[in-house]
Amino acid sequence: MSVLLETTLGNLVIDLDLESRQIESYNFLKLCKSSFYQFQCFYHLRRNSAVEFGDALFGNEYRKELRLHNTSVEGILDSGNVGPKLLRSSKNSGTDTETIEFGDVCALVKVKEDSKPLIGSIIKIALCENITSQDGIVKFGHIIKTCHETLKAVNNSSVDDSGRPDVDIRIKKAHILHDPFPDPSGLMNYEIALPLLDIRLPVDLQAESLDYAGPKIERDIRQKELTLEIMGDIPYIGIKPSERVLFVCKLNPVTTARDLAMIFHRFGEIISTEIVHDKDTGTSLGYGFIEFSSKESCEAAYSKMEGVLIDDRRIHVDFSQSIKKITTNTV
Repeated sequence: MSVLLETTLGNLVIDLDLESRQIESYNFLKLCKSSFYQFQCFYHLRRNSAVEFGDALFGNEYRKELRLHNTSVEGILDSGNVGPKLLRSSKNSGTDTETIEFGDVCALVKVKEDSKPLIGSIIKIALCENITSQDGIVKFGHIIKTCHETLKAVNNSSVDDSGRPDVDIRIKKAHILHDPFPDPSGLMNYEIALPLLDIRLPVDLQAESLDYAGPKIERDIRQKELTLEIMGDIPYIGIKPSERVLFVCKLNPVTTARDLAMIFHRFGEIISTEIVHDKDTGTSLGYGFIEFSSKESCEAAYSKMEGVLIDDRRIHVDFSQSIKKITTNTV
């Protein structure tokens, strides 16, 4: 497993073809690591066909950071000179054919006059079954079956004439589960501002926003709260994602929830631990969550456990964007 995308509809775990599609996998991993995809929209949704993401300006036209429709990681390595730069794809133009299935993850390919296929940030996820690969894409991974219910929810979303969902489906955060490639010089983690102006909220929240008649500054605050309600997976206005839940990834498959509880217990009382497993095979997906009884314990673990070796794997820790209750595989 390589990448976990936390979206407003649920998690999507992507298993990348790190051997056959090294260029595409490298590019996607480094864009994720830079936070390029944070808060981006899903768009061009065609039911039982495909959905796309990766145009940073779609649904966020007024963003200040990384104002790019399509770029490879090469275009964002110099923060003072950001611009669209594409990478040569591993696909041989016109010669590669492959079967595309539901959940396959593909890079959009652009072919220039010299016939060299190039890739950037735009990703297409297949929502179809067993079709021959089209020109203009190269498959480099797939959504694991455990996450297909989330993908089916994406597929069933209502859209406007342009294929944009009537209620935004956005990427809250991209977590790297496994990255075998060294970072290029200049790679940095960008701070992406929360989009506020072009947000499509559920109907009930739209009504709340329109009905609010306070002063402009209060309306702006209200709009931000409503946006956070969607982007932060918040069930009620004013409640933030839990500051007591730690996200842990890059775990060895042999590491158990009980192991995590024993290791992290030194930072404070633990309410629950969870390691996410494939529902078909029972195999660990290499990531999980730890819920502490206090914010201070969670912060202490975050500050001390990054890169620590557990069962011969150096783990990565981060604060969870979701407040969904941990209910399975708990200790």
